[in-house]
Amino acid sequence: MIKGIAFDLDGTLYYGNKVIEGALDTVNTLINLNYQILYFTNNSGKTQQQIIDKLKGFGFRANMQNTYCCSYVICSYLMEKKITSVCLIGTDDLRSDLESHNIRVENSLAVSAVVVAFDSSLSYDKITMALEAINNGAKLIVANTDPSYPIENNRRLPGCGAMVGAIVGATCHTPDFIVGKPNTYMLELLCKEHNFSSKEICIVGDSPESDIKMADNFQCQSILFDSEDAFPTFSGNKVKSLHEVISLINKKGD
Repeated sequence: MIKGIAFDLDGTLYYGNKVIEGALDTVNTLINLNYQILYFTNNSGKTQQQIIDKLKGFGFRANMQNTYCCSYVICSYLMEKKITSVCLIGTDDLRSDLESHNIRVENSLAVSAVVVAFDSSLSYDKITMALEAINNGAKLIVANTDPSYPIENNRRLPGCGAMVGAIVGATCHTPDFIVGKPNTYMLELLCKEHNFSSKEICIVGDSPESDIKMADNFQCQSILFDSEDAFPTFSGNKVKSLHEVISLINKKGD
């Protein structure tokens, strides 16, 4: 029986700074039906608090306990592996998150890992720094390999995968660990912290290659939000309107 529903954010609940039609009503209805709502995203450029503030600004009931993003999950993974010094390809916000968890961000060859996340100011110097650290034995830990992400007006912008591609291209070193979707680490952490089994959680997302693949890897239920019928051959649970999620979830809970 499903107890928790985890919603992807970009492309599922909002595009950039625009809420998707029906998103807020759907989430609030599910909350009133006593489902536990969680939010998760591969966004690695913003802190957990920034994601929460954005969701709350739209009217969603988001907090530190129900919101999962790559910055939070990266910190959790590094602490779990006792990695305390990293070379960072990422935003100043991610740097602050890492340092608040006692993970040193250094421009040194002696770091334990190179962390690659979204970084719109990626430069040749940063790629060189990562190359030298990896050649010196540092592990390559990446937020995700998403090539792009959706924003308003049917546009897409380069995602973290573009940054990862530059580092992999320079080093010929494939990532040692991918923290975000479709890897299940974020979902495993979410379920552990909320005491869900794989049978008690359902994923709602807009990407078969990311959200749905993660759910399949975790062997939990999922629903693809495909408002434009971009995936006509997809054979799993699929909705064109977020309002349809309510009836589908209720059927799964029966």
